[in-house]
Amino acid sequence: MDLGNLKLFKMAMTKMDWAAQRQKVLSQNVANADTPGYQPSDLKKLDFKSVLREEAAPVKVSRTNPKHMTGTIPEQEAFRATGVRKTFEASPDGNKVVIEEQMQKVGSTRGEYNTAIALMKSHMKMLKTATGSSGA
Repeated sequence: MDLGNLKLFKMAMTKMDWAAQRQKVLSQNVANADTPGYQPSDLKKLDFKSVLREEAAPVKVSRTNPKHMTGTIPEQEAFRATGVRKTFEASPDGNKVVIEEQMQKVGSTRGEYNTAIALMKSHMKMLKTATGSSGA
């Protein structure tokens, strides 16, 4: 059985991928806390409503006539870093990284990652119970 085909696992994996990528962005912010003029960035919040829509009815563009033009929009990364709009303080050198804010975001992101893992574990346990297997 390929667990990647189950919607719940796909959604949990998407959440875990988002959290891992956000941790990377936040760690770059913390690493550049003393860089003059550095502007912190963050990932856009993951919207599960759009993820569900994509999973429910994936629509692909197709050319129904050879005279139609092919698509020109390039593929984008799953999650893009965006600039932070509000910062509460800035240093005299123009750096807008606030370590306390970044560490709070790191903590909440870790919590979201752990929640996705717990969801996957409980779902695995349920599947094992349903199939009668007691594998480790």
